[in-house]
Amino acid sequence: MTVEEAANTILGGLREAGINLVASLPDINLAQLLGAIERDQDVLHVPLCREEEGIGICAGAYLVGKKCAVVMQNGGFFNSNNAIVSTLLQYQIPLLLLIYYAGDIGDRTFSTTGSMTEPVLSALGIRSYILRQLDQVKEVIKRAQILAEDSKRPVALLLTKEVLGRRAAAGVLRTRNDAADDERQ
Repeated sequence: MTVEEAANTILGGLREAGINLVASLPDINLAQLLGAIERDQDVLHVPLCREEEGIGICAGAYLVGKKCAVVMQNGGFFNSNNAIVSTLLQYQIPLLLLIYYAGDIGDRTFSTTGSMTEPVLSALGIRSYILRQLDQVKEVIKRAQILAEDSKRPVALLLTKEVLGRRAAAGVLRTRNDAADDERQ
């Protein structure tokens, strides 16, 4: 899977989920995805200076009927926490958060950032799902949007290098949270 094919698959998932506005900040790891979003005629792309601006823009767009997503790196997610709590959670506004998972297993950089991403999402009560297999992306995006709309809360999808086409898949990787989910079922 090439980076371009991965970007088009993710964009296709956003379109199928009814997303018609995407806010983002430029990031080298997300460049192909953001380029595909920018070129798409059916999705309004709003470039940002800071990620938390996207929370406010998407909240306002939701209030006038748009279905929105924000694409950011996990460091930008951390910067956005005040806006997420004081706007999305406080006023029960659904938003799809597509977060590049810097510091994921196998990465040589940002290990601290990676180790804090899931705990911070959990502490905020934001359900999150790690996307590792491109063949599941469209369906997971659609289901995540349904969950966000139904719960009136943000839902986070963590984009790995594998799903962005930047690294070959290493098979199915499981975490403690995956094992706990299996036990609950």
